[in-house]
Amino acid sequence: MDQEARRVQTRARLLDAAAEVFTRLGFHAATVDDVAGAAGYTKGAVYSNFAGKDALFLALLDRHLDAQFAQMDRLFAIEATNDLLGAVEHESAQAVQTGTAFGLLTMEFWLYAMRDATAKAAVAERYARMRDQLAKLIAERHAARGVVPPRPPADVAALVLALDAGLFLQHLADPGALPPQLRADAIVHLVDPHGR
Repeated sequence: MDQEARRVQTRARLLDAAAEVFTRLGFHAATVDDVAGAAGYTKGAVYSNFAGKDALFLALLDRHLDAQFAQMDRLFAIEATNDLLGAVEHESAQAVQTGTAFGLLTMEFWLYAMRDATAKAAVAERYARMRDQLAKLIAERHAARGVVPPRPPADVAALVLALDAGLFLQHLADPGALPPQLRADAIVHLVDPHGR
């Protein structure tokens, strides 16, 4: 294995360990030493790959966003509105089962970032990437159908992300109170109001 392959493998192991440690202990309580130990490396290995705990979490968030971008691409490739609705409902049910821990961790980092200018800028940049990608997919969906969106795609993307965040907060407070169908209906209504 060459040096670059070892570096990629080390980063992946550190990110996997960070996901486990941050989820178990929370972002604030977890230390770089905890992550290094869980990955089977020294603290020096963490710092040779990441500038610190914030950078480690942001790399973890980037990995999560890459998966979300791929999922959005798959969902928007579904042409029929009813099929899209079913797929979003399935994805919503999956997110409730598997995404709560990472969502809670992201919220914890988000709250921390609102009091730290550097972290805040990093979070804002990632939200902008998510909004831009979602807006692009919404615009392409409308263009493919030859319809004019009722509001600018960038606004719809912001509304979808806000809706998703709000529903997630309600889910944390009262798990099971909001069925996956509600999230699916609301999101599909926003991104595909003309239906077909």
